[in-house]
Parts: sequence; C-alpha cells; structure tokens
Amino acid sequence: MQVTFLGTGAAPAMPSPFCACYVCTNARRVGGKNLRRRSSIIINDDLLVDIGPDIATASFAHGLSLACINVCLQTHAHEDHFDAEFIVSRHAEYGTEVSRDLLFVGSSETLRAVDGIVGRRSSYGSIFDPNTQTALKMNVLCVAPYETCMVGNYRVTGIPANHGTAQGSLLYSIEQENHAVFYGTDTSVLSEEVWEHLTLLGTRYDLLVLDHTYGIGFDSRPADHLGSGDVIAHGDRFRESGLLKDNGIVYATHISHEGNLEHDELDEYAGRHGYRVAFDGLRLVLEG
Repeated sequence: MQVTFLGTGAAPAMPSPFCACYVCTNARRVGGKNLRRRSSIIINDDLLVDIGPDIATASFAHGLSLACINVCLQTHAHEDHFDAEFIVSRHAEYGTEVSRDLLFVGSSETLRAVDGIVGRRSSYGSIFDPNTQTALKMNVLCVAPYETCMVGNYRVTGIPANHGTAQGSLLYSIEQENHAVFYGTDTSVLSEEVWEHLTLLGTRYDLLVLDHTYGIGFDSRPADHLGSGDVIAHGDRFRESGLLKDNGIVYATHISHEGNLEHDELDEYAGRHGYRVAFDGLRLVLEG
C-alpha cells in the first residue's frame, strides 16, 4: 500500500496568506517543506481522502495523475476539504473524458451538505438523483459511524470525529489486504466511545495520521483540533492498546502556524516524542 500526502496544511494553508508572524514569515523565506496546501491524501492511485481545493495544484506539483481515482472518502464538507468545482467539472459540458465512475463516500450529514453546495454551484440536480449521478459519472455511499463496508479493494470504517459543531465528520480506518491506515484529521480528542469501538474493531495500523493544527504548548481548545501534546498522547495510546503495529508509524498533518516550528525543527521535536511530521508530496510505502 502506498500513501501520498497531497497537502498537509490547515484551512488557511501554510504560510497563512495575510499573516506576518515569525512562523509564516520564516516559511516564506525557507520554502520547501514549509509550504503546505490544504490537507488531503491518496492511497495507491485510486483512493482519495477529501476532494479539497488544492488537489489539482498538488497533483501538478508532485507529478501525479488523479484520472485513476474512483473512490473519494469525504471527512466532512468544510471548504478546505471539499471543493464542488471538482465534482461539477465531471459533467460532459466541461468536455471532461472521465475514465472511471467516482464513488463518493461520507456520512449522511456530509452528503446532504455536499448536495447543497453542488446545488448552489450548478443546475445539474441533486447528487442523490440517479440522472445527476449518471451525468457526473459518480455514485454516493452513505456510511454510518462504526459501519464497515467494502469499497472497491478496501475495507473502510467511518469513525466519528470530535470536530466542534461540524456534525457527521468522520475519520477513516482504511484496510487493504494486510495493511491498514487510520486517517484522523480535523478532530479534537477522541472520545472513550471511539476508543471502545477501535478496540472492538481490532485493526492494527501500519500508519496513523493525526491532526496537528496546533503545535507545541497548545492544547486541543477550541474543541475541534489537536495540538502536539495531544498527538503524542494519542500515539502512545494507540501503541499501548495494541492498535499500532510494532513497526507502525505516526505522522502529523493539518498543520497551522500556531505553536509550530520550521518543518525540520518540528520534525526533529516530533521524532523525540514518537511521531513524524508529514509534508506535501511525502510518499510512504507500507511493506511487510
């Protein structure tokens, strides 16, 4: 299984466009891994998590084609994670030659929100209408919390996020053969109910990806994202609970400027505390 980070930034991207703080100013000066698009990943070449506003520019920058994507797992409908243009532009009126239908997966709340956004953006009709689905070459799949389903070659389970007032936000457990990824961005501290279900699910992960919007010295308030200390604590609990393989790795994503360092400094700090910091274009091959 291969995992590619298309973007690793929070909502304003990194550096924040209008910010003159030290972190943002230094990121502009240093460039490289400090320049972060909005968060999204690809698994292998056919599964996308979050059809966000930067997926096209990220694919150009990293020499990737998105033409083979036939599954999108949508965490929620916030604008830094969902861009309706990439759905609307699948219509034949755009001259798009779509080689594969797209299975668009999300909670009922997320799908309804997406339907409203697409409806305001175009006159193609509801994404729940079979005629609209045919025109956009897509299908939708509603997943309930803790429900496991086969999506193509993947075994997918939606895990409730703790993301403030964003109802229906999901984290995803994604398995293929003997490999598994837990994608946990846009969440605050996981609830005890979630830990109980993860234990019942029994999946042991090769890769744990966690929200790191806030950096060193910041806690998880407001209750919608994690800080560095929370990432450390969650990584430790996954290990202690036997939910992370012995050779499993923890990566941070969804990084903003608050309390965060220049990438190499932050990654060095993270390495001393049991995790690493992802960067745009990072490709991980899960083997063994």
